[in-house]
Amino acid sequence: MQPGPDERRRLRGAEPAAPKLATAPVAEQIGQETSAFYGTVRSAASDPVKFAAGVSKWLESSDDTDPARVLTWCCDDFRPRKIKAPIVMAWLVMQIFGLAFQVVLLSEVGRNLEAFEATLANYCGEQHRQNGVCLGPAWDLSYSGTLTFPPQQTQADFDFVIPKTAPFAFTTKSQPPTFMLGVEPLPPHADAEWQVGLRPGDSAADSAWSFRRDYSLESPRRGWGSKYQVITSRDYKGGAWSGSVNLKSKYADTALMKIYVVDSRIAHLEDIHSQQQCSFENSWQNFSERAQGQHHRVLILSRSMTAFFLLMQVFLAGLVLRRFWLYVDTGKLLSRVIVLKFFFQDFPQQMCIVAYLYAWYASNGLRCQMCLFHPAHCDDQHPLHTTNLLVCVFTLLSAVANQLLIQAKMKRDYDSEDECVLCFFRFVMLSVSILPFSTAVFVLSAFLLHLRSV
Repeated sequence: MQPGPDERRRLRGAEPAAPKLATAPVAEQIGQETSAFYGTVRSAASDPVKFAAGVSKWLESSDDTDPARVLTWCCDDFRPRKIKAPIVMAWLVMQIFGLAFQVVLLSEVGRNLEAFEATLANYCGEQHRQNGVCLGPAWDLSYSGTLTFPPQQTQADFDFVIPKTAPFAFTTKSQPPTFMLGVEPLPPHADAEWQVGLRPGDSAADSAWSFRRDYSLESPRRGWGSKYQVITSRDYKGGAWSGSVNLKSKYADTALMKIYVVDSRIAHLEDIHSQQQCSFENSWQNFSERAQGQHHRVLILSRSMTAFFLLMQVFLAGLVLRRFWLYVDTGKLLSRVIVLKFFFQDFPQQMCIVAYLYAWYASNGLRCQMCLFHPAHCDDQHPLHTTNLLVCVFTLLSAVANQLLIQAKMKRDYDSEDECVLCFFRFVMLSVSILPFSTAVFVLSAFLLHLRSV
């Protein structure tokens, strides 16, 4: 049965009306937010000191800026720890000891850098360089010459040619014979491939050899482009040498190649060769080639960064100490300082310490290069001696202070698996906190820390 017109009108009137858009409240809310923003800017401009104090208080006390909540978000089995006065005192004591050893480290880095720069100026300054080679008081130029290689043209019936060979001869006075051979192809063939053969001179008598003959001394040395190599022999005691250069590259025009032989005048050669922690050949080669610049720059950067980290630690520790002196409740400030110090000092300082140890104590580092001229630096010295070890210990302790920010929630239904998860989470935090130092110990232990497998 169809409804009548009157009934349809009544049903139509009973339908719910379309909701009206609440434009006025939204506009009012936007206006309030805009006015609040401009009010904040206006208050900051009128009284910046009061505004900065308010922001500082908010950063210190607000739950939104609590770094422990970020850690607990990753693992809900932990909750933020309320840091009390004993923990603050222990942290301050650790920072004071760390500061003391940081000052000692900065003094050591600065002292070593000054000594090396003085040695560099005396033995390899601009006045002592000839043809790109250091010729200071510790070296003597035994041979310098330019070898000429005529054009190499292939025959029609052959697809190869016999490379051209040019001989040269020189005399050394060092005992045991220790000299540096320099090969420098001249443009436009600066990247030429070559092979050098060395052997005792034809006039060398059998008495010039020790009880055994080192045949590896006569093995050819290959390379391309400019290259320097230190050569030493403990078996051949003579001074007459002969050599030959074989040009491996094929050129249609004449090729020129300079050869240098620099003899050592160092008086304590035996002490240098007996040094187990240093590679004499690589150290001399780095020093003469000015490749020491890499270690030199690292040492300069290490000194600058160590001074910066020292000032950073003084500022942050002084801030916490002042607050603790005036107000005992300093836990919230300390939690922020621990995280800030981790990112801006503790973590990068580990890389800085490793860089210094590598630049100074590597087998071809600056200490071994200093051994070339100063016998006092030829003594065995472990990179992690007492002072450096204590610097590393207090730096790592400060880096793992983030463990104080959280504590496990007390639950009655904890089982062994839950405890394993808690320990694993803390172990992950520990591993990340000391990652630069642990990686360096693993990678550089053989040739930097002088650790050998048994």
